[in-house]
Amino acid sequence: MPYAKIDDSLTLYYQKKGTGLPIVFIHPFVMAHSVFMHQEALAGRYQTIFFDMAGHGNSTSGDLPLTIDLLADHLKKLLDRIGVDKVVVCSYSHGGLVAQEFALKYPERTIAIILSGGYSELNNFSPKFFIKTVMYLSKFRMLPVAAKLQAKLNKYYEADEDKIYRLARKTDPQRAYEFCRTGLDYRSTYSLHRLKMPILLVYGSLEKPMHHYRFPFLRAAPQTRVVFIEGGDHQVPTRSFGQFNTAVDRFLQPIAAHYPADTME
Repeated sequence: MPYAKIDDSLTLYYQKKGTGLPIVFIHPFVMAHSVFMHQEALAGRYQTIFFDMAGHGNSTSGDLPLTIDLLADHLKKLLDRIGVDKVVVCSYSHGGLVAQEFALKYPERTIAIILSGGYSELNNFSPKFFIKTVMYLSKFRMLPVAAKLQAKLNKYYEADEDKIYRLARKTDPQRAYEFCRTGLDYRSTYSLHRLKMPILLVYGSLEKPMHHYRFPFLRAAPQTRVVFIEGGDHQVPTRSFGQFNTAVDRFLQPIAAHYPADTME
């Protein structure tokens, strides 16, 4: 299996497939790269990079407590190690905080941003309640329950649940708690004006408590596009993957035209 050494205590697992415009996929807490299994089809058009964050999946936990800032630095170092200069950051839910921080810290490395179920800060009850539930399960060493919950929520086919769970259950409980905790405190709302690259926000039409999170992006970064996946819930990349992949492809095609494959090898 391919691994990249980030520092003396941290090694990240990754997969790289396809050629062309590079896209790196950033997963949420208590999951791993397998949550993007249905995005592997995009490798037919793009260079897809899947990885497990510190303390998740096949990666090691590292010595340092997780913060969104640190996770963004881990991603930058991973890309350095595997020889990828610029990327599209494509994230799901809580992973979107890492995508935003990476783009804010390293705008010269960020071609575009895709946030599925994304937010610049958490300010309503339902996502906060879910995150605090996972924090409770992590703190009291009941992480397999959280892993099973994530797997059940994100399955489309029956086989998906087992594939997601097998990696999710390997999550380090302390790192899961830290990822959740730092995300609750994260706020990029007043920095969004610094994002000049193309931005795509994707929401399921049924996840109405999340829809208001698009407004800070639209106000601060008018290049933002918003797509609502009809009949979709928060689990768009997994449960509405066909529509999600189509939305991603349509967004990236004109961008890819300016980034021919031979400039990114």
